[in-house]
This record gives sequence, structure tokens and C-alpha cells, in this order.
Amino acid sequence: MSWRDVQKRMIEELNTKIFSNDPCRKLHEEYSSMDIENNNYIQELKNRNNSPERYNGSLIEKKKYDFLVNQGKILNKIPGYVCRFDDGSYWAWNLKTVTEPDWREQMLPRNSHFGDSTFIPKMVGDLTLKDGKKLI
Repeated sequence: MSWRDVQKRMIEELNTKIFSNDPCRKLHEEYSSMDIENNNYIQELKNRNNSPERYNGSLIEKKKYDFLVNQGKILNKIPGYVCRFDDGSYWAWNLKTVTEPDWREQMLPRNSHFGDSTFIPKMVGDLTLKDGKKLI
């Protein structure tokens, strides 16, 4: 299943089960750090091929964190980071209220969804389950 299909399925599931009163809309900027928005949130969606417990949450790139937090301020919306894990659960982090992660450099694919799997150094940090909320 392509990333676009997975993302579409995620949006449909979130809108049905969580955001039915204020559905999220997909943004049409292919390489943006924001995937969806509604009246209250701007959010990045991630599909993780592991359980939420494997890494005690998820990692986030610093540039995505910074972008979402800044856009949240500009748009007066809550910046969120939402991950779907392979057990079907969805976890979300309110980037406005979580403690900023400790950043470290890690070698990761340049762009895993758009065909460039060249490893490059990226600044990343951890979002832990204790700071997140299980949505589904």
C-alpha cells in the first residue's frame, strides 16, 4: 500500500473515531511538515512499522518539531504529531505542551516515502508514551 493510501486511511479513521465534530483536511503541500489541519489542530501523520512500546513512543525530526510549533503559534492552532503503529493504535503528542525533546544526530533515510533512501544525518528527539495520548 502506498504512503498516500495509508495516509488517506489514517485521515478517514481519525475523522470517524476522533475528529467527527471537526474533521481534518489533508493539506496539498507534498513535502510539508504539516499533513492535516482542522479548526483546532495542525498535525503531522506518521505510520510506524513497530509497536508503540518498542521505542517507548516515537522519534521526531527537529525540523518538523520546530516547523509545527512555529506554525501553531502563527495559525493559533495546537501543533500535533500523530503516529499509527502496527498494532492499529494511534498515539498523539501535543507539541505545545510536551517538554522539548533532547536532540541528537542520527543517520536516517533522506526521504523514505518519496524514493530517496540515502542515509543522511538528521537531528531527532524522542516523544515518549508518558507524554502522549492514546487516541485509538
